[in-house]
Amino acid sequence: MIRHLHYVALHTHKFIKLISLHWIWLMSIPVATSLILLANSATGAFIPTSDWTWLDIVGEGGFALFSVFWMMIVLATRKKGHTTNWLAFGFLGMYVACLQDVMDEMFLIPTHMHWDGWVESFPIGLTALAIGLLFWYREQRQLDHYLGKRAPAFQNQPPLNDDSLLPSWAGLVNAIDQAPNRQSTLVLLRATPETTNQPPLSVSDTSKLRFLLAEMLLWNVPESIKVFHLTGESYALFSSTPIAQEQINDVVLLLRAMRFHGEKRVLASHLHVKACTVLIEGVLSERALRDKVQCVQKTLSDECDGIWSRHSVTDVQVA
Repeated sequence: MIRHLHYVALHTHKFIKLISLHWIWLMSIPVATSLILLANSATGAFIPTSDWTWLDIVGEGGFALFSVFWMMIVLATRKKGHTTNWLAFGFLGMYVACLQDVMDEMFLIPTHMHWDGWVESFPIGLTALAIGLLFWYREQRQLDHYLGKRAPAFQNQPPLNDDSLLPSWAGLVNAIDQAPNRQSTLVLLRATPETTNQPPLSVSDTSKLRFLLAEMLLWNVPESIKVFHLTGESYALFSSTPIAQEQINDVVLLLRAMRFHGEKRVLASHLHVKACTVLIEGVLSERALRDKVQCVQKTLSDECDGIWSRHSVTDVQVA
């Protein structure tokens, strides 16, 4: 329980820190709210609470609050720029329009005044949101082209590994379940940096190494092979079709030829790499798959110069 509370508090702090960079847009929310309240109270007559339509107030008010929430999510996930400004202005326009809908349930505006109707429709806000989404679409196309094989991993996937940004155990289970046939190939890899006469890698260096390993795997396997990061030193290649042994050997030799220079290391480190192929035939339950992976990874761990990782596969939490 305490761990979950700490997690929520930490990410809430990060969220607030990120949206605070867009303080101008945050200030626009209370300013717009004040202007709408002032305009309605100055030009309209207050309607008794007994005549209010509470269903409309709750529905339109909820829409207004969600518009602010969506706006904050956009601000927290983007840098300053014209695309961000268009999106923020569009969501602000939606908020203002919904807020005016709420005010219409509380204030009676004279029929000869039409400003409230324009605010409710707020075509400028909808146009701004449409323009922002078009710019965002262009950005996404460019990102997909730049990310290449990484792009699908960020879309409709379970949470990714924090270091490698690869799908983890849950992603592997989903991939096996969705395989078109029941004769698939799973290659389990274990890559550990040498520690002979060298200080252990720092946390930041370890994170960098895992990211580089992920890049090496992604760009050196065919499109039909999916890459997963199971634990600290454990990776997996999965294909719904057979994988040639020559391809597996090429990947192992490529990783063994890799050199990594940590911040506190005088000499670059090479990697101890082991691989094992598991053929999956028929329907395999998640528990059976987990047991098989644990058995293979334990064998690979024992073979890697006796190095036993504290992130062994036995610590994998199956979702």
